[in-house]
Formats: sequence, structure tokens, C-alpha cells
Amino acid sequence: MPFQIGYTYPFPDLTQRCFTLTGLCYSQEMPMLWRVLYTVEQIISNEGIDFNLAELSHLYSLISHGSYQFLFKAKPHQPLLILKTTKNDTS
Repeated sequence: MPFQIGYTYPFPDLTQRCFTLTGLCYSQEMPMLWRVLYTVEQIISNEGIDFNLAELSHLYSLISHGSYQFLFKAKPHQPLLILKTTKNDTS
């Protein structure tokens, strides 16, 4: 079933590696995390940029939001890779 942001299963390589590495299940991820992964996947696909999880981990920390839900938090003194990832889903 497609996500509102445009994802369908099976997920692209970077996203799948993220879940394999963290051991988290898909339902534990907050929308903000999905937005970051989706946007990075689109940049990789459209621009042909080589970007991996190590680079993502320099910019974001994976943190718990409580109730076993997780999101990416921008690390201090690092540029924001993607703006407005914390907005509410309204459409």
C-alpha cells in the first residue's frame, strides 16, 4: 500500500538498509523520519548522488520519541539537509 508521501514497498536501497541496520520495524518510525528517507532517496535517484547511511548519521541522530517510536534529530552545528520535515500531515 503506498504511503501518502509516495513510498511503496519494497523500499529503495538506502531506506531498507536503514531498517536492517537499526533493527526497527516500519511502524515504529515517525513521519519525520519517513520524510527524510524519502527525500534523500529522491535526491539519490534524480541527481545520481552517492549518499549513504554513514553520511546521514553525521547529520542526524536516531532518537526515541517515546512509546517505541523513533525519529531523526538534526545534530547540533550541522546543516539541515531537509527543511520542514516536522510539519504535520494535513493533506
